[in-house]
Amino acid sequence: MLYVTDRNMLETEQGFGTDRSTAMAFGHVRIDTTNMGQRDFDAYMSGHAISDKRPRYAATLTDEIVRFPGTPLPFAIEKGVLIRDRSAMAAYKGAGAQFQAALTQELEDNDTGKVILYVHGFNNTFDDGAFNLFELWSAAGRAGVPILFSWPTGGHKALGYFSDTQSGDFSVYHLKETLRLISATGAVDELVVVTHSHGASIVTSALRELLIESRGAGVSMRDTYRIDTLIMAAPDIDLGVMEQRLVAEAFGIGFGQIDVYLNPGDNALGLAGWIFGSPRFGAARPDQLSPESRAVFQGVKSVHFIMVQDANQFDRHNYFRLHPGVLADIAVTLRTGARPGDRERGLVHIDLNFWQIDQTYRPGQAESGRSRSALPARTYSSHPSESRASGGSSH
Repeated sequence: MLYVTDRNMLETEQGFGTDRSTAMAFGHVRIDTTNMGQRDFDAYMSGHAISDKRPRYAATLTDEIVRFPGTPLPFAIEKGVLIRDRSAMAAYKGAGAQFQAALTQELEDNDTGKVILYVHGFNNTFDDGAFNLFELWSAAGRAGVPILFSWPTGGHKALGYFSDTQSGDFSVYHLKETLRLISATGAVDELVVVTHSHGASIVTSALRELLIESRGAGVSMRDTYRIDTLIMAAPDIDLGVMEQRLVAEAFGIGFGQIDVYLNPGDNALGLAGWIFGSPRFGAARPDQLSPESRAVFQGVKSVHFIMVQDANQFDRHNYFRLHPGVLADIAVTLRTGARPGDRERGLVHIDLNFWQIDQTYRPGQAESGRSRSALPARTYSSHPSESRASGGSSH
C-alpha cells in the first residue's frame, strides 16, 4: 500500500513516531498477515472462516519514494506582492512530480483509476492506521489503490487528546496538498475518502477549505477533485459546529455522496462530548439535528446518516471495522459506489436522510427481502498493533 505522513521518522528503528514533521514523506508499506495464509485470510474477511482465529499483522516500510521539502516554503511580500523562493518551489514541485509518477504507475499496475484515501483517528500509531486500511481494502476485494494518510498521534501523552487535536490541525495543510496531488494525477478517475473519529475533523477542515477555494476560483469541486464518496465513521466533531461549518456552507455539493455512521452509545465520543460540553456528531440521534438542518436535508439526499443498531456488541467506537454489517456496507460502497437503498446496499430507511444497519445486514439484498441470519462476528483486536507475530503471508 502507499502512504503519506507528516510524522517524525524514528532515529533508532525503522518506522514513524508520534511527533510532527514539517515534511511529508511518501512511500510503500507492506502488510504481512503473520498467522494465516492467503486462503484463510480471504475466508476470514468474507465472513466464511471455519475457525475463530483472527488475523495478526506486521507492517514493513519497503521504500520511501520521496520526502517533500518542509513547509512553509520560504517567501517574501514586497509592495503587496507575494514572491516565492524559486529554488524551494522547484524542489517542492519536483517532489510532487515524483508522487504523481509513482501513483500513476500503481494505478496502471492495478488496472484501475480509483484511489481510496484513509485518514485514521486519535491515538492510532502509523501501523494502526495501515492495518485498518488494509482490512477495509481487503474487505472491498482490494478495489482501487489504497493510500494511508497518517497524522501525528498515538503518543499516550498526558492530556494527549488535546495535544493531538492540535496535531490534527497541524496536518490540515499537508492533507490538502495530498488531495491536490491526487486529483491532479491524470490517471485518477475517482477518489474515495474514508475517515474515522478525529480524522473526520481533519478531513472536513481540509475539504471545506478546498471547497471555499474552488468557489473563489469559479470551478466545481466535484469535477476538480472527483471525490465520489466521503465516508465518516464515528466522526469526532462538535454537532453544532458541523451544522454551522458544513451544512451552512453547503459542504455536500462537493461530493457524489457522504455516508456518516453514527452510534449514540459511542463511549469515546460521549466522553469527548462531556469534556467539551456539547454532543459529538458521531454519537448524534436524529432528534438532535436542529430544525434548520432538518429543513436542509429535506432537499439534500446525497448525505446519508447511518444508525448502527448493535455497535455496542462489537466496539462502541471502533465498530467501523469490527461490526460485520458496517464493514460489509463500507466494503460494498468502496467497491461499487452504491447509495443506500440501491440494490447493492439494502439499508433500512428511517426518516429523511437517516438509515439503519445491524449485524444481520447483507449487501446486495433489498430491505424487504433481507435475510436475518447474522454474519459471523469478527473479533479483531481493538488496537491492531498489539497483535504482531511472525510467519504468514504478505500483501
